[in-house]
Amino acid sequence: NGKLASDNPWNAWTLEWATTSPPPHENFHALPPIRSRRPLWDIANPDRPDPIVGENNSAITIPDKNKVGMLTFILSEAGFFMTLILAYLFFYVHPQPGPTPRELDVPRTLIFSVCLFASSFTFWRSEIAMSKQLRSSMLGWLALTIVLGGIFLVGQGTEYWKLFQTGVDVSTNLFSTTFFTLTGFHGLHVLLGLVALLIFLWLAWRGDFASGRESAFEAAGYYWHFVDVVWVFVLLTVYILPLLR
Repeated sequence: NGKLASDNPWNAWTLEWATTSPPPHENFHALPPIRSRRPLWDIANPDRPDPIVGENNSAITIPDKNKVGMLTFILSEAGFFMTLILAYLFFYVHPQPGPTPRELDVPRTLIFSVCLFASSFTFWRSEIAMSKQLRSSMLGWLALTIVLGGIFLVGQGTEYWKLFQTGVDVSTNLFSTTFFTLTGFHGLHVLLGLVALLIFLWLAWRGDFASGRESAFEAAGYYWHFVDVVWVFVLLTVYILPLLR
């Protein structure tokens, strides 16, 4: 019988009074800024904001999914290699008849190990070139990284071949089993890393290296540096430790 009330006849300050009654399907055509418990007060009185809750200007940083995924994978692989190294050490202190670490060619292994370690430096240089948009420099350093990683795999393959020629294989004794398992799985990881780097090299050569792939390239770098670090421990455990006894 009287005048129709407005949507907010009591001048309330909470958000439910900012829309019509009954409310539309999505409640708001545009969500008003919310900085406190009384957003309508803040809009009507910008010079006197609600003192109950202060304004939050801090930004929310979302971790990069490529890097988080790679770091999670690296963590799991670190546990895997730690298990293999511990198994090798256990059987190393309980020697059995047959070949021992003395059969290994340590000086030659050190040479192709240097190539793998140097590949971490060349990959780092390729990352710097990428960040500076130096395409030709990135291609050169990345190609050199792949070559150095390939030299390492060839060196490891020839070491296996020489052991096979002397009758040492994965089933000879516990030393050979743990040796081929540990170094073989590491070599497989290097091979997978080289495949990934070849893909990135091809993309960069085509000029199809969008900004969205930069984080994936950096994540691949985490992996490549990881296999280098793992080889440090393998080298010390399998090749250097027997020389100290």
